[in-house]
Amino acid sequence: MPNQFAEAWRHCVPGMEICTRPRPARWLLGALGLTFAGAGTAYLLLVGDRLRAGDPGGMFGGGGMAALGGALLGGMVGLLGGDRRGDRDRLRPSTFALDYGTGGSPRLGERHPGELAFRFAPNYFFPDGGGRLRLFGHVGGLLGRETDVDPRPQNSEPLPGQEGTHPVVLSENQLSIGAGADLAVALPYPILRRSAHLGAAELRWRPEVQVRRQTYDDRVIERTMLLPLTVGVRWYLSPRQRFTAYVGPRLDFTSQATGGEPLDRGAPNIGSLYGEFWYDIDVPMLVKPNAAARINGMLTLGYVHSRFDGNGINIARAYGFLGPAYGGWHMRIRPRESPVAVQLGFGAWVGSGVTAVFSAGAVLPDLGGRRR
Repeated sequence: MPNQFAEAWRHCVPGMEICTRPRPARWLLGALGLTFAGAGTAYLLLVGDRLRAGDPGGMFGGGGMAALGGALLGGMVGLLGGDRRGDRDRLRPSTFALDYGTGGSPRLGERHPGELAFRFAPNYFFPDGGGRLRLFGHVGGLLGRETDVDPRPQNSEPLPGQEGTHPVVLSENQLSIGAGADLAVALPYPILRRSAHLGAAELRWRPEVQVRRQTYDDRVIERTMLLPLTVGVRWYLSPRQRFTAYVGPRLDFTSQATGGEPLDRGAPNIGSLYGEFWYDIDVPMLVKPNAAARINGMLTLGYVHSRFDGNGINIARAYGFLGPAYGGWHMRIRPRESPVAVQLGFGAWVGSGVTAVFSAGAVLPDLGGRRR
């Protein structure tokens, strides 16, 4: 009986000498997440605005909640059989994709057109199967000019050229550009004897740069975020579930120009500490060998510790210290024996408001050697 009980807790990856006990691994992740979330949130609420926006308390609070929420959701999915073997064609970022994000709810006289971005993320796997290199980036921006109005009713009649009585206080176009590389190297498993059956791990290094250019009537402001030393770790808690964390310093550059003059580029400033936390759960839907198509899904929960785009969660006195959270569902459809797959997804960013995101992309064959 004890052996049968132990085997029920253990799940192995086919073709590899890796066996994981997902329940103890999720209990450990949940306990760590609860500890960091409680300590970080309490610190923010007690100290409040006396902290700087880059204080790590906000990152510990948001990242801990992502870990705890992922462990709880992963536990529920695991009880439904979600800890069994995963499919070899699991989801990764699309090689090429288009993302559309909805705009906010405007008042009368405002316009929030939403955003469209073209993304790319080809993969190169090392010949020995011990890691991979991904180049990623995006180009996009607002689908038109965004306008905001003063909500205070200052006029009794509609203003000339406007629908409402509120004067326009902000009108802008925005261009968004980003590029980076993600290097992942698998660690030997198990690293330590005591870590056996708690899941394999990867070390990651992800340098990245993001640029936002906002154009107003007679003024241009360009903001650049440079992330040269972002490092991370991915923890495979089960064949279908994994937790990924990235942390690193941030440099901000702000440039501006007025009246068509060249941009006056300022000196770099040390920005707030950057962090990302993701919990992914694979959900195979149709993986029969003789089926017309192979269909796999993925649930994703995440938190990004950055307010580079102005979005973030505010709790009581902790205003401006937490970034946005994400929840979404993605699905890959691969026709039988086809080297190309279609990947669809939808989700929502929750911060100052709620932004729904829809994506559609193509998955081309990976370059290099075999996957690990």
